[in-house]
Amino acid sequence: MTAMKTLRAMPDKERRFFVMKSSSPDYIREYIDAYDPEDDVQPRFRPTPADVSDYLTALSWVRHLDRAAWRILWWRSFDVSFGLIGKKIGRSDETARKRYETAVTDAWIAANT
Repeated sequence: MTAMKTLRAMPDKERRFFVMKSSSPDYIREYIDAYDPEDDVQPRFRPTPADVSDYLTALSWVRHLDRAAWRILWWRSFDVSFGLIGKKIGRSDETARKRYETAVTDAWIAANT
C-alpha cells in the first residue's frame, strides 16, 4: 500500500503537457458546496527516501495481477472500506476482503520467488 501512496505522491513532470486549456471560465462552486465544515481533510502522504527507493520494486510485484485485483489494491491504498469496495464490484464486503487477501498473497509470492 505504501508503494501506491508513494506513486500518487511523486511529482509528474510530464503531466503539464496533458492539460487541455479552455477559454471558458473555471467552474465556481457555491459557498454552501465549497466549504463543508464536516469535510475531513487528511494530511498529505509524504514518502520517506526509503519509500521512494522501494516503490518501483514493490509495484513490480503486483504487475501480473488482473485489472480487478489491481483496483482493489488501489482502493485499499486510499483506505476505502471493504463494504464500499464490495458495492463498487457488485459483491459482498466479505468477497472484497477475500479478493484483497488473494491479491496480497499473490504479490507476496511474486516478491519471494
